[in-house]
Amino acid sequence: MLDTKLKNRHKLAVVLIICTILTPTLFVMAQYHEWNREQETLEEAFVRAEVTSEDFLRRFVEASYIQYYEEDDGGAEWLQEEMPEMVSDYGAFYPYLDYRVLDENDNLIGKSMVDSDDKILTERNMSEYAVGMIITYDENGVPTVVLKQGKYLAEQSRVLRSAIGNFKEMMGVSMDVPKNRTYMYAMTEENLQEYLYEWAYDGEETSDSMWTVLGILFLFVAAAAWIYPMFACLHTGSEKIFHVPFEITAGVLIIVYAVLSDDIGWLISRNSGYAGVTDFLMWILVFAVIYWTSACLQPIRKLGFRRYVKEHTVIGIYGRRMAVFVRHGVQVCVSKIRNVCSKIYHSLENINLRENGTKTILKIVGINFVILAITCSMWFFGIMALVIYSVILFFLLRKYYLDIQGKYALLLKVTGEIAKGNLDAEITDDLGIFNPFKPEIEKIQSGFKKAVKEEVKSQRMKTELITNVSHDLKTPLTAIITYVNLLKDEKDEEKKKEYIDVLERKSLRLKSLIEDLFEISKASSENVALHIMDVDIVHLFKQVKLELEEKFEESMIEFRCSYPDERIIVPLDSQKTYRIFENLLVNISKYALPHTRAYVEIKKEDTRVVIQMKNVSKEELKFNPEEITERFVRGDASRNTEGNGLGLAIAKSFTELQKGTFRVETEADLFKVEIQFGT
Repeated sequence: MLDTKLKNRHKLAVVLIICTILTPTLFVMAQYHEWNREQETLEEAFVRAEVTSEDFLRRFVEASYIQYYEEDDGGAEWLQEEMPEMVSDYGAFYPYLDYRVLDENDNLIGKSMVDSDDKILTERNMSEYAVGMIITYDENGVPTVVLKQGKYLAEQSRVLRSAIGNFKEMMGVSMDVPKNRTYMYAMTEENLQEYLYEWAYDGEETSDSMWTVLGILFLFVAAAAWIYPMFACLHTGSEKIFHVPFEITAGVLIIVYAVLSDDIGWLISRNSGYAGVTDFLMWILVFAVIYWTSACLQPIRKLGFRRYVKEHTVIGIYGRRMAVFVRHGVQVCVSKIRNVCSKIYHSLENINLRENGTKTILKIVGINFVILAITCSMWFFGIMALVIYSVILFFLLRKYYLDIQGKYALLLKVTGEIAKGNLDAEITDDLGIFNPFKPEIEKIQSGFKKAVKEEVKSQRMKTELITNVSHDLKTPLTAIITYVNLLKDEKDEEKKKEYIDVLERKSLRLKSLIEDLFEISKASSENVALHIMDVDIVHLFKQVKLELEEKFEESMIEFRCSYPDERIIVPLDSQKTYRIFENLLVNISKYALPHTRAYVEIKKEDTRVVIQMKNVSKEELKFNPEEITERFVRGDASRNTEGNGLGLAIAKSFTELQKGTFRVETEADLFKVEIQFGT
């Protein structure tokens, strides 16, 4: 009789649990229509925000730039290297886009692959699309945008004008603007929705009120799972199904939550807000999991948290066994490591760290093994022998350690002296195993001395540079000021004309000096654009020499030139190479001894082209050939001759910019320059 009552009461508990799960399920299904309406409102707001956003509308501007660059053979590769993110965005945008590209004469440049002969995107049929616009770039690259179709034309027009105005600044890379092009872009409603939900929708546009209601229902079911076991008459809560370890219940709950949070919007709106059998079964499963998870946790109320962890979690049940197993394993490993780590070695003084010491170490280990084997075979006497052996080994190792410590201190002292700036510090003592460091330290000292010497030289040349610049700028400037003052008070028209001629020469001289100064500064910073082409270097030299023929006649220099019969083609910048030859030939006309011969030879050696120029100087050559190519350094230290000391510096810089070599040599009064191009 009692058993029958218990069964009836347990059946009552089962009915209560089923009702607890069914009630929120039916309530949720009743809310589907309202939640679907809220979902549609949120999605419409999302679509509006996206299609009127600058990020979306900028995609059309990016498309025009990319399609303009793709007309050029190397444009696509340049974009991939410089603007990979923009190219990637275009790759996602392109499949959903209908477009046509026209030139200034309305000739078709390109169109989308989805177009057909029956339906081509035109200005007339843009009304059939969800979004439609025309972007026109005139001959100066000035864009004009006309939005032809869209649900939010006013907002889109304002944002699109801002996007196209700020486009180049946002890119951060210098890009050519499309010119003489008209781009027609459009998206069908289907393509627009597919693009937005594929690349912009993040799944978070769900109703807050829906989640609030669901949260309350979840709490209701979870609370019921804790309340029912409090009534002893229901005889529920102790079933085996509610004794699952915490880790399993938590995992199931996380999976349900992940699926629900990702797909709840789709679930509600998939049938336009109408719930079906699938929805009914799904929500029963969700609330059943909530009840089951909460019921599995309710023993915490009776047992307490610590006891619950020990008896109802995988870590609590198996953790102590695992801890004992791990502790035993660690002890075994430590014991074996300690037994293995008994090595005795001696005679380490003679080990060279640069050589392979494997044989020496094997000898030490072998001797130590023999000693230990002998002592272990002696039983009780072996223990005494081990004690004596250990004491001897201790003193040997201590002596060796102190010796190494002293040599290390000596090495540290010398390196400290070098760090303080004493580059002449020497190591005279024997460093034992540290001996290989001695030549390395000497190399470091030599390198430091060379660096200091170069720095002193650099500082000296900087000072000379400032002095020379000031002198060369001040000389024509002073003359200009002087003649301007004379011109103010002069009444004689002939003298005025003479003064004006002088002013013109001095101002042109000053202009030439400043232009050369800017040119050498740009070349030194490598801020020079090279236009490489195939150049006939012999023909170019002949051209330069012909244009300077008058200067050579005035300076009375006779040239002896040696050229090969065939053309020598080298990939160079013709303008920069012309300047190199011009500066070198002008230098000869200024500084070569009159009534002498200058020799020029152009030849090809394997893959290299060599240009050599030689002349006899009219002044004694006292300068350093390595410094003569520096800026404002001249052969006449008194700076009495006309020139600014930039000619050779510019020639050298332009040569090195084109991957060539420039070398100056002197022998008595013979001045020689050699230029090489190629590898």
